[in-house]
Amino acid sequence: MVLRTALVYAAALIGFASVGSKAEAQLMEPPEQVSSQSIHPNCLDGKKEKAGLVTHYFVPLLQEYDHFLCHILEGTCIYMKDGVPWLHNYGYEDEPLEDARCKNGYGNRQNCLHPCRALAASMKHHTWGEVIFFKELVGMKCGNKERDGFELIHDGFMVVVDTGSPKYFNKRGRFDFFLGRCGSFNNGECFEGGPEISKALSNSDYCVVWDPKKPNRNKALKDEFVGKVKQEAIARGDHEAAVDFEL
Repeated sequence: MVLRTALVYAAALIGFASVGSKAEAQLMEPPEQVSSQSIHPNCLDGKKEKAGLVTHYFVPLLQEYDHFLCHILEGTCIYMKDGVPWLHNYGYEDEPLEDARCKNGYGNRQNCLHPCRALAASMKHHTWGEVIFFKELVGMKCGNKERDGFELIHDGFMVVVDTGSPKYFNKRGRFDFFLGRCGSFNNGECFEGGPEISKALSNSDYCVVWDPKKPNRNKALKDEFVGKVKQEAIARGDHEAAVDFEL
C-alpha cells in the first residue's frame, strides 16, 4: 500500500456517517465468558484497546490501466492488457497476474497481502506481525466467492503486515483493513462490504492476541491462525502467498 491520500481519508469519514492446545486456541468459536476488561480469552494481559478510525483499501479491477487509481490512490490494481489480466503494484514492475508471486499485491516487507486478513498500521505504534482480534468483526462477510473463489465469514482475527502514510497512521489503533479485489468502488471506497466493515471496526474494541516480541505467548493460537491463512490462500489459488506467509 502506498501513501494514503486526503481523498481516501475524507471518503472514509463520509462513509461512516452514511452507513499448542485446543483450549488455548479456538479461532472459529466466539468467546463465551471473558472478563469485563477483555473481549477474548487470549487477549495478552487480558487487555482490550479502543480502535480509532479504521479505513479499508483494496485492489481495483479495471478494464485498462489508470495511473491515479492504480499508482497513487490504492497503489495496486489488476487491469486488462491485450485480453490478459496484469498486476500493478507500487514499487514493482507490472507483470501478468498469472506470473505474479503475490496475486493480491505486496505489503511493506515484500510480503504477500491476504484479503480480509491483512491490516496496515503505523510501524511506530504497532509491530509487524501482530495478530489482532476485533470482536465486532466476528460473523461479518468478506470476499466475493462467485468472482474470486473466496469468501470468508470472519472469525475476528487480523494481522498487521502493511503500513500507511505517517500523516494519517500516526497513533495506536489507527488501521486500514485490506479487502482484496473490488469491482465496485468510488473515491477510495469499495462497495463490496468496505463501508460496513470500516463502520463496524472504527472506535470498536480490539486486542492483541499474539505479539512477535513475546513469541511464546499464545503460540498455539498464532500457529493455528497461520495455518488458516495459508489454507485460505490455497483455496483462492494464491499458492505462493500460502508459502510466503509466516509469522
